[in-house]
This record gives sequence, structure tokens and C-alpha cells, in this order.
Amino acid sequence: MTANKQVRAVLLAALMVFSVFAGSIAFTGTAAAAATSATVSPDTVDKGPSASVEVTVDSSGNDSVHAWLDLNDDGYYNSSEPSTTESSPSGTNDILSLSIPQSVSTGDYNVSVAESASLTAGTTQQEVYDELTINTANPADFGSAIHYDDGTPKVEVAFDEDVSVVEMNVTDGETNLSQSASVSGGQVNVTLSQVYTEDLEVTYNVTDSSGNAATGTEDVTFAPVYVANNSNNTAYQGSTVAVVAGATNTDVEVEGTDDDNSYQFSGSTGENSQVFLFETEGKALDTYEFTIGGAQQAQVAVRDLGFELTVDDLNITTDDGIEGTVSANAGGRTVDVVALDDNGDEVDGTETTVTLNGQGEADFNLSSVETGEYTVEATDAFSGVTLESDTVTVSKAKDSSGDFTSSVISEQVGDVAEITVTLDGTDDAEIQIGANELGYSANVSVTDDNNDGEVVLLFNTYAPSKTSSFDVDDSDDEYTVQDISTDISGSDTLDAGDYDLEVSTGGDADNVATLVLEERSTESVSTWTAPTGADITETEDVYDAIENENLTQTDSLANGDVVVTQVTATGLEGAFDASNFDALSGTQFNLTVEQTNPGPNRDAKVLGINSSSATIIADGANDTYFIVYDLDDISASRTDYYDNTSTLYEVEDDDAFNATFTVLEDGDLAEDDESASDEFEVVEPELELDQDEFAVSNAAEQSISGTATVAPGTELTIRVKSDGDTQPRFLKTASVYVQADGTFSSAFDFSEQNVNDTFEVTVSVDSGTAADATADGIVGEAMETTTAAETTTTEESTETTTTEASTEESTETATATEEPTEEATEETTESSTPGFGVVVALVALVAAALLAVRRDN
Repeated sequence: MTANKQVRAVLLAALMVFSVFAGSIAFTGTAAAAATSATVSPDTVDKGPSASVEVTVDSSGNDSVHAWLDLNDDGYYNSSEPSTTESSPSGTNDILSLSIPQSVSTGDYNVSVAESASLTAGTTQQEVYDELTINTANPADFGSAIHYDDGTPKVEVAFDEDVSVVEMNVTDGETNLSQSASVSGGQVNVTLSQVYTEDLEVTYNVTDSSGNAATGTEDVTFAPVYVANNSNNTAYQGSTVAVVAGATNTDVEVEGTDDDNSYQFSGSTGENSQVFLFETEGKALDTYEFTIGGAQQAQVAVRDLGFELTVDDLNITTDDGIEGTVSANAGGRTVDVVALDDNGDEVDGTETTVTLNGQGEADFNLSSVETGEYTVEATDAFSGVTLESDTVTVSKAKDSSGDFTSSVISEQVGDVAEITVTLDGTDDAEIQIGANELGYSANVSVTDDNNDGEVVLLFNTYAPSKTSSFDVDDSDDEYTVQDISTDISGSDTLDAGDYDLEVSTGGDADNVATLVLEERSTESVSTWTAPTGADITETEDVYDAIENENLTQTDSLANGDVVVTQVTATGLEGAFDASNFDALSGTQFNLTVEQTNPGPNRDAKVLGINSSSATIIADGANDTYFIVYDLDDISASRTDYYDNTSTLYEVEDDDAFNATFTVLEDGDLAEDDESASDEFEVVEPELELDQDEFAVSNAAEQSISGTATVAPGTELTIRVKSDGDTQPRFLKTASVYVQADGTFSSAFDFSEQNVNDTFEVTVSVDSGTAADATADGIVGEAMETTTAAETTTTEESTETTTTEASTEESTETATATEEPTEEATEETTESSTPGFGVVVALVALVAAALLAVRRDN
């Protein structure tokens, strides 16, 4: 190579090296001082409207510091990549905020840093950078909401990450109870004005650090018992205890202190929460010790509240409410009661609150519910102890209806009408009587309280315009007179006629009927008699005495016996229900018992019949009334009407009377006087025996009989007593009753007496003034007759033998046939004829004498 060629070669080589160096200078730009470190915080971020990270950079401090998200991971800045610049860096720990647009895809990225005068496309990252992970947008999750009182009633709301509060309200479902709120990371404390035992809710709107919004409404857990910082407290079994630590996410250890309680548990307050909840439900009654964060300690003694819940009826209908009782070992406590459906959800409209009385008990009655199965939940408001009942089955109630047992109810004016209604599917009905166009209408509500499906409404037509004119037949049932509209005066009875009846249930008319009121009448008066001292005070006594023949109808009765005047008349029942005999006498009716045989120049006796001298028995249902009085206890005056201020007289034997019952035209029951009457005679009370001397046999069943003028049913005593020289002496007694025909009798046993024993018979009344009756008596021999007959085939030979009477006065006759070829058949007849023993003996003696004369001849 020549020297020139060598020079050219060197020049060309130098030119190439220079050109390469110059090109490199042109591509990288001006070299700058380098950043020495870069840290991204946090290194993970969720996408969101305000997602960003902080980039901490150390630099020389001579030029601006730049940071960008290297989306394409090429190490150079591109103008489309998110970036940030600190124009005046301090050189140490300069913090740059780098926003992450929502358009950036999730993934891992480098955050690049450079120090230069400006950030331009193509700027190369320097040796320092950090990594960033971008995740999908994820709003904050609700963790818990706990209501407790550490001196300040509050609700702690915890989320799983830091939040900012846009809105947060604690409510009882309607009213916002929040006073203020403080935020610390993911923990929000809402203060309240007081402790609320009812169910609370928290409604929140919060955003996380990336600006993602979280909204919702959550239930608040109530913890009535609070412990912290070495404090002690007591909790009823079933309640919730709030164990509060000094910081969030703190470990808590729990263990029972009794030797036989092995319970242990390790837990935590949870993320962004300072509260650990200790549920005492199912825990043994013991003292439990808490170790909080390894240092703090607290204790809670768990006791038994004795909370109980019972439901009265587990099978009801849609017409019934759910009723029951709650109780506890402490009075004055508030208990919330509600029905739960078969999904465990509260049934709207069934909530109620009761307060336990001094005995620690309270009844509840929840409103009716639809068909289905339910339980009742009772919650002790402060402790939170909750009970749930057995299942209550609710079936559909029958469609309610009411009806009358009869379409036509007939009664007489002045009587009490029985209006009977039957009820189906309900216990309540309304009965309407009459109508405005009839001049009378009444509306009466009835309730079937004894659950027999029937109510009998009693309507007194004697005084229809009074509310007191209604009643119910069964005292267990109830009635209420809603209104009465009438044109009649207060003392008038209803007119005869037809009155509409209507029964309604549930506000709807179900059925109709008719009440027919007929004109009343006065039918008859009858006289009956009963023995002296007979106890006849009630309707049942009258009919029992008639059945037993101790009360008999008569026109002649003994002085001193009981008189029963029977009045049969319709339309008086209402008057007797509304008033009494004395008040009605002289105003509505009169009962006059007047003498019909006063004798010459004498006024008739009038008996003083009133409630003092007589017993009044009203059987209005049968239109019959009995006036009972004793002739010994009643007085009379000789005036037009009985006057106890005038001279009074007694009833005497042979007095005759006319008993007249008159319904007065001046009263409210008759337009003209209506009368009925009956006559009777008063006779001397007498007893008489049928014989002056009774001749009886010395045998059983010997009858002593007689007659009496005293009332049938009167008890008599018959005594048979030996007299004269009779030995041994004897006394026989019997109690007998006068029969309906006035007779009496009794059988006596004289089989142990001797012939010719004599006795005296005395009959006397056990109660009354009748004099004793007496008669004599003698015992005769019972007659015995024996007859023997024989028949043979041989020659007949007949012999008659007669035995003379002995001193025993007995007679025996025998007839025999000699040489019988077969056994004879003997027939013996014994008879007893009172008083004939001596006569038979005499006949036998005469026969024997005649036979002897014949033989002599």
C-alpha cells in the first residue's frame, strides 16, 4: 500500500468511527444526572376512578424527576403512557403521585423513573424502577356492624379495606339515629344518643382508595354487655358480649374458669374491627376469662335468665290471634314478640312489645295471620336472649254464618220470647228485632262465650223499650243492646203482631225469621193441697210433689194443710221477670180468696195473700204460677180487700172460699178485666179407723186401715199396743201415708200373739192438728183344715172318727177308708179366719153328740 493510500484509509476509518459516535449522540439525547432509587406504594392497586400510587424517588436534585407506567415494557417513555413529574426535586424522598387510568388493563407493570430537564418521547428509563400490580376494580366489602355501649353508645362498622364515608346512617327502619361518625382506615364509628334494644340497620355509601363505591343496608348486631381493659361484667345466658380491644385485628383468647368447664376458644376482633363478639348461647353457666392481645384481661359471669315462652293453642284459625305467655327470673323487663313464617322471616303487623310484671310474667296476643305454619319469637330486649316457640298451625276459618233454630217463634204478648241463634265459624252475631215501620226495632249483639255454637237471647215483651228487657239464657254468653227505636211508651207492652228477625255475622245478614206475638189470655184457677209443713218453694218441688202424689187437686182440704192455688195464664212471664208479686198485685192483677159462706149478718172473710204469707212460684215457660200458703199461717179480714189494719180472723173449719185471679183492665196486660176462679171448702182435719174393733188372726199380714180428711201424702203413725191382761205385752208401729183417695192402711204381724190377746189401735198425724183415732182389737186363731180321701177296689167300709175339742180350742176332722189296696193321697188345707176358732169347735162338739145318740139308738 502507498503512503497516500495509507493516509486515505486512516481518514476513512476515523470518519466511520466518528459517524457512529455522532449517530449515537443524536439518538439518546443529552445525558443527565441519574436517579438513584424508586419505590412504588402501594405495589398493588385496584382499578378505579381515582386509582393512584405514590412513587418515592431519590435523585441528584439537579433536574426534574419523572415517573411513568411502562405499559409496553420497552424501557422508554411513550407519550401514551401515564406519567408524573416533580419539577423541583429535593433529591431525597421526593414523592410523586401517579394516577392509574381506568383504561389500563390489569396486570403487572414497571414504573420507570428518569431525571432530566424534561420528559419527552424516547426518554430512556434509568437503572432504577419498581413494579406495580393492577387488579380488577373491587369495592370495599362490609365486615360487621356492632352496637355496644362503652360509655358512649355507638355502632362500629368495619370494612375489609380503607374507606371514605360518603353517607352512613344507623336507623330503626324509619328514623336516622346517627349523631356523628369517625373514620379510621376501614373502621367507622357512628355515635348514637342512647342504647337501642330494637333491631337496627346501617345504611352506608363508602368509597375505597381507588374511588370504587360500595353501598348497602346491613343488620346491626346488638351486644348488651361490654368488657374491656380488665373490666368485669355479668351476662344472661343467650346474650351477646362485646369484648373491645385497644386496636383492630387483635387476637382474643377465651376460657371457662370452673374446673369442670373445658371451654376454650381462640379468635380475633377481625380486620378493621376492635370488637370480638362472645355468644353466651349454649355456654355453661360459669365465669369466662378473656385474654386480649396477649395482655389485657376481662371477665364475664354467665347467668340464667330463666326465660320461657309458651303458646296457648298451637292449632288456630285465621280468625284467631296467637296468644301466649313469656316469663323470666326478673320483672320489669321488656320483651319483643313477633310471629315468624316458615322461612323464619318476621310477619308484618304481628310485632308487639310487653313488659314483665312483678312476678316476671306477661301475656301477649299477636294479630291474626294467614293460613300456614308459624313460630313465635320472643326476645328479651336488653340481653338479646331469644326464644322460639313450637310450630303454630293456622287453618282457614270457616265462613261465618248465623241462623235461627226456628223460622217462626210464637209467644204471647207480655211473655219472654226465646230467640235461639246458632253460630258457625264465629262467636259473634247481631240480632235485629222488628223494623221502624212496625214502631219498634232493636239491635242486640251476642257472643257465644261458652263455645257451644248457640246463643239464646231472651226478649221480655212486657217492657220492650228497656235495655234490661234483654238477657241471655246461659250466663257464660254475653249480649250488648246496641240501640232501641220505638214509638211506644216505657210502660207499654208490644202489640200483638208479626215482628221480623234478622241475624248477621261479619256485617252481612245471614238469615231471617219471624217473632209472632199472640194475644194473651187468662185460662184457669185450680186448687191443690199438700200435707201440713210441706216444703214447696221452687218449681221443681211442685212437679215432684204432684208426681209423688203428695200434691193433689181438690175442692175440700183440711184446716192447717198447705194450699196451692194454681193460676194458668199467658202473657204474665215478662211481668214476673221485671217485677214481683206484691208490686204487680193491684196494678196488673189481683188474686182474691174470699169466703162464700160467711153466715148471716157477717161480711165474708178475705185471705191475706202476699209474698209475706205465701210463696210465689212462677213457671212462666209453662204459663203457670203457683201461690203456696199454709192455712195455719194465714189471716183474714172481713173487708172488701184484705186489710191487715182491721180486725183479723183465722180460717175455721167449714169455711168455704172462692179463689179468683183477675188481670186488670187498668194495667198493661188487658183491655178489659179477665178473671178465672175456683172454689174450695175447709174441713176439720180428721182421722178415722175402719172398724171399732179389729179382729185379727194370730198370723202375719193382718191389715189395719182407715180414712182421713187431711191431705194425701200426710204421714201417719199407727200403733198397735196390747192392753188388759195380755201377756206377754207387745207394741207394733208403722208409718203410713194418706193415699190420693183419702185412705190409709198397714199390715201387721200377729203370728207371735196368743188367741184372745186384746190390743188398742191408735193412728195419729206426724204433723198437723188432726186428733188421734182409736179402736179396739182381739187376736183370734188361724184356722187349719186337713182332708184325706182313700179309694179301693174292695168292699167299702166307712168309719168316721171325731176328736173332741181340746182346751187349746183347736178342731181337726179326719175321714178314712179302711183296708185300702193302695196308698192314699192326702190333701191338707190350712186357712186362717179371724174370729172363727171358737165357732168351729162348738160345731164339732154338736156333731159328736149327735153321733153318740145315734149309736145308742
